Amino acid sequence: MLATKKFLTAALIATSLVGGVSSATAADTKDAAIARAQAQATFQSQMSTYVTAHRAIVDAQRAANAKALADFQAALVNVTTDAQLQAAKDARKAAHAAAEATAKAAEAALVKPVKPAKPTPAPKASAAPKTTPAPKA
Repeated sequence: MLATKKFLTAALIATSLVGGVSSATAADTKDAAIARAQAQATFQSQMSTYVTAHRAIVDAQRAANAKALADFQAALVNVTTDAQLQAAKDARKAAHAAAEATAKAAEAALVKPVKPAKPTPAPKASAAPKTTPAPKA
């Protein structure tokens, strides 16, 4: 009979502890979940803006390189001397270098968004101490 009372008392205490912890944790979890959702939405918006800007930089570099190639090909039609050929090659190389330098400077100016931290797991409620049954007489 005494062992049964001890067991019931321990079970009641454990139940009340678990119930008290879970309601407090639930309130914290809801607020934390809202904050995480807002942080994630902000991150996604910033990342979308970053990707759009990066694509624009890459597209501008490709367009500049394509123009340099087109200018070079147009110059080749009129080339009659080695000096003119070398000048056309140098112009293309300079245009390509300028496009690359501009793209690198623009990419360096971009600030990549920081991903929000993952939530830390809530501490687990401690288990009720195990009671050993009373020895049978």
